[in-house]
Amino acid sequence: MTDLLLILLSVAGIWGVGLAVAQLLLSPVLRSTQTRTSLTELLGLGLVFGFGVTAFFYFLWGWIGFGYSTELAGSWMTLGLLLGAGILLMHFRALRKDSSEFEASAADEDFKKLCLAILLFLGLTTVIQSLMTPQRFWDERAIFGLKSIVLFQERSLQNEALLHPDFVQYHPKYPLLIPLNETHFYLLLGEVNDRWSKIMFPLLYLGMILCFQGVLQRTSRQSARAWLFTLMLATIPSMVPWKYGFISGQGDGPVACFHTVTLLYLWSFLTELRRSESDTAVLKILPLIAGLAAGMTIFTKDEGIAFFLIDLIAFTMVSLLYFRGRLLSMSLAAGKFGLTTLIIIAPWLIYRRHLPATTEMTYFSRMQITNLTEGVTALQWAVTHLLKCMFLEAWRWGLQWWVLSISLFAFPVRALKPQQLFLLLNLAGALSALIIAGMIAPTPVQEHIGGSSLRFLLQISGGAMLFIAGQWIEEPE
Repeated sequence: MTDLLLILLSVAGIWGVGLAVAQLLLSPVLRSTQTRTSLTELLGLGLVFGFGVTAFFYFLWGWIGFGYSTELAGSWMTLGLLLGAGILLMHFRALRKDSSEFEASAADEDFKKLCLAILLFLGLTTVIQSLMTPQRFWDERAIFGLKSIVLFQERSLQNEALLHPDFVQYHPKYPLLIPLNETHFYLLLGEVNDRWSKIMFPLLYLGMILCFQGVLQRTSRQSARAWLFTLMLATIPSMVPWKYGFISGQGDGPVACFHTVTLLYLWSFLTELRRSESDTAVLKILPLIAGLAAGMTIFTKDEGIAFFLIDLIAFTMVSLLYFRGRLLSMSLAAGKFGLTTLIIIAPWLIYRRHLPATTEMTYFSRMQITNLTEGVTALQWAVTHLLKCMFLEAWRWGLQWWVLSISLFAFPVRALKPQQLFLLLNLAGALSALIIAGMIAPTPVQEHIGGSSLRFLLQISGGAMLFIAGQWIEEPE
């Protein structure tokens, strides 16, 4: 019971820190939209960013040379509890004060309550499923779990174990967002408990779907449809209850969460940009939020680097196609997105240069004509395998790719809107990157793509669902 109480308090503290950051970032949004419609977005972004900010804090603390301790974890938790309580109290008071300004039909309110109840039920069952087992898969134990144990036992980021290639085994240069959050839990518990530490994964799932609903409702201003598409996202089988999804300690669920949030805010920016009544302050903050989420993606798994580059390229292409008369403002937005990502991830990139190299694929160094030419024979197998996973095995992994195709052909003109084309380019770029990685990897394509394709498709399913929502939601004039 004591462990349960500590975990609940630690989660509330992490959420509180995230709420403080989200409140600061979303202040222009909260001023320009109704409080009630913004609360879901605030809660979701706060939960997602809580885990990201906690990891960055622990990394910077250790990088400077300070040690980790139970007192440090307790202080961080207490700070988060105080901040979170203050922010929630402020918003609930605003809700009561402004409740007379919101008018909604009884049917809409009932539908909203039903959807919210379903989402909370899904979140609770995902937490229960996750906590039923300790860490048991290779990635969650050898790549992430092992580092968190070392960080907890050595109480320092600067220790020899993380520099020993035989000890850290595969991927010693893997980012530390997951291990540092697990270390925070262990410090509060006073022991390694790899069952309780898994609670962060279903909570990231919950944060992602709440943020998805909040951004979709704010951008489209259609509450019922926003809730409907959020339910569609929340029930994708590859996210839950697939054993490698959000109920495990793997890194693919968190990557899906942070990458989806990145796309949400870039998509929202492009949507708002086309409206004459859009708030300039809101437009300025959206690329910044996307940049923070992209940095958290990179700090979770190396795939985040590829996603960041694809996001930036797709955003630039859409800017050149649709906003040539506003290239300066679009360049500033792209620069804000890219620079924010680079600034927050720069300390990690500097630190990882001193880590040992073992079996990394070194994709960028293998991007040569000879490797691509040699990999052409694997192209047909890779494409066939991906199409099979996406469409012929949809009953196991989700119907999102079928629905995306139907949505594309049902409304082809809408697919050419800047925000929708951005998502299509993003998804096409991500799939192309996976295929190219399989072509140039030093391992057989059947082993490389065959073993990672399903987890990669999980990571981009949020973007697919966002495209579907954008196709079926009519923009307010």
